[in-house]
Amino acid sequence: MKIDDLIAVRDRVMVAIVAADFTGADPFDGLESRLFRVSGLGRFRKARLVWLQAIKRGPRALRHIAMIPALQNPKTLALLSGAGDGVRLCDVAGRLCQMQNEDGGWGYPFAWQARAFYVARGASNAIVASFAVDALMAWGMSSTDPVMQRVAGFMRGLWREGYFAYVDQGNAEIHNASLWTAWALHRIDPDNEMSQKSVARVLTTQRPDGAWEYGTRVHHRFIDGFHTGYILDLLDRFRASGMVGLDDAIMRGYAFYRAECFDANGHPRSFAGRDGYVDCHAVAQAIATLCRFGELTAAQKIADWVCDALFDAKRGVFYAGRWRFGVDRRNYMRWTQAWMVWALSIVIEKTTMTEALNPGQPLVFEHPDPARLEKEEALRALSEDAFRDLFKVTRIEAQKMRVSGDMEALYRLTRGLKTLQRIGGERGIILNARRIKAITSDT
Repeated sequence: MKIDDLIAVRDRVMVAIVAADFTGADPFDGLESRLFRVSGLGRFRKARLVWLQAIKRGPRALRHIAMIPALQNPKTLALLSGAGDGVRLCDVAGRLCQMQNEDGGWGYPFAWQARAFYVARGASNAIVASFAVDALMAWGMSSTDPVMQRVAGFMRGLWREGYFAYVDQGNAEIHNASLWTAWALHRIDPDNEMSQKSVARVLTTQRPDGAWEYGTRVHHRFIDGFHTGYILDLLDRFRASGMVGLDDAIMRGYAFYRAECFDANGHPRSFAGRDGYVDCHAVAQAIATLCRFGELTAAQKIADWVCDALFDAKRGVFYAGRWRFGVDRRNYMRWTQAWMVWALSIVIEKTTMTEALNPGQPLVFEHPDPARLEKEEALRALSEDAFRDLFKVTRIEAQKMRVSGDMEALYRLTRGLKTLQRIGGERGIILNARRIKAITSDT
């Protein structure tokens, strides 16, 4: 699929999201059912659990019978505002700020029942608060802003010795939620010890095969694709921020992820090592994680496949998932549409940047170079083979310019070589630079 076709699909879904004012259904909104409320069964924990699963897994018609209203989810807004190292598509920062709770956090617009705890409608939780922080900072909000200081207070209140809890009223240890909170608090207060301890804790919970289970409780011992992607992305962001000692965990985790969270066709799995139902959320996260770790071609193939297999061109929406013999036609705003727009935007941006770099042409940088950030992002998205090819042709051209005496061209090429060496070091790509002499110090 051409990049213009991906853009057309992404934009069509985005237009529909905006037209709906970001409201829609969610897999976990069953307790907002008017029918369930009047039944009086909401007083009982088991009834809440059963009803929530019935709405989530039952036929689409059940949602209409249950009379569940369309809701606006702050996580939808965050995803479309640049959270998770995404692309800033719409300015809803003001709306996100208005949705902040008095305790400083953000929550889902519905009540929900987990096995470990019950959460009231709108109650703050670690994940939504972290995504909101990521989005607001992507739009330039300072860590000293009162909004950030309030959410930092909420997050500190989630601290349990060694990890961050998912909700203030519970103690369940869920690794991706703890790490997300650690990252958000780190962005606000880089020197806080809680974030560092939380990262260390996540590293100790990694299994010998490189995997992370969802959490520590008996019913949390599963391994799924999109939460594994969360952890890998966050560890890589910590590494990029300067935290050391993460390379081995990331390497082993990514090796497990690639081996067990994708099937023989290269399509994402919802759960590690298990084929069957493919959740669109897992697909979206896989696209972004592959882009982050330099596998742009694999990400592009998945983007093409999901647009072919899970996009309804008539309705302009992505299906919730796919079984072996058919598709799950449910339409979820946050869980499916927002996540897919987020993922496609990342692969579109990476593809566009990469196309601007031709491995057959030497890499040059002006001083200053207005396109430096875009070029560096494109270098991080190149495959290792293309990265090495680009280094080779740039080095050869630099040697030619040294012989010819064209110093201006040599300066531009040397900046390119030094940038390739630096980013190659970040990616663990060892480049043979013995013949390269430092010509300038400006990179």
